[in-house]
Amino acid sequence: ITRIEGHLKIEATVDGGEVKDAKCVGTLFRGFEIFMKDRDPRDAVHITQRICGVCPTSHGTTAALNLDAAFGVADKIPNNGRILRNLIQGANYIASHIVHFYHLAALDYVDVTEVADYDGTDPELLKAKDFIARALAAGDMSMLAPFYPRYEGDYRLPKKVAQAAVAHYVEALNMRRLAHELSAIYSGRMPHSVAVVAGGVTSHPSIDSIS
Repeated sequence: ITRIEGHLKIEATVDGGEVKDAKCVGTLFRGFEIFMKDRDPRDAVHITQRICGVCPTSHGTTAALNLDAAFGVADKIPNNGRILRNLIQGANYIASHIVHFYHLAALDYVDVTEVADYDGTDPELLKAKDFIARALAAGDMSMLAPFYPRYEGDYRLPKKVAQAAVAHYVEALNMRRLAHELSAIYSGRMPHSVAVVAGGVTSHPSIDSIS
């Protein structure tokens, strides 16, 4: 819960070890609805992306779809504009799911110390093992971030599963980078792309970009 984008409060009523009621409350006022007032509506595509650095594309795309409707061009988007919007959005969808599952949530379920005595040849696990060893040698647990601070207790995963999950964590860093690169080819940059606009996109497909 503490790793979400923004602030969230969870309240639970527990009676005799059983959760009787629970609710979540968003406690951080962002103010986007207010500072969007009296702006050129075309600015919405760029401003609303600042809602989130992980999933900015969905906010910008939503703003563009609203502008399409407002300007009466929703049924006039060129095929390439529609396809490129979908590619940009799809790339961010992949990157966002990777960072949520592996880099934000997985560490709450995976005991990374299971890698400390790894004796195999997996390059990702060897990287993680060396990373852990440097921190232990220095006696500075803060060097283990983002693997530390960590929960103490029963992670409930067998050693081999935990090791595989750590390997996937490291591999996912590169996969997320590739997803960002895919988005940036057609959206100009990632995060906070600049190519999606009312009516389509400002970029176009080429042999080089497709390759």
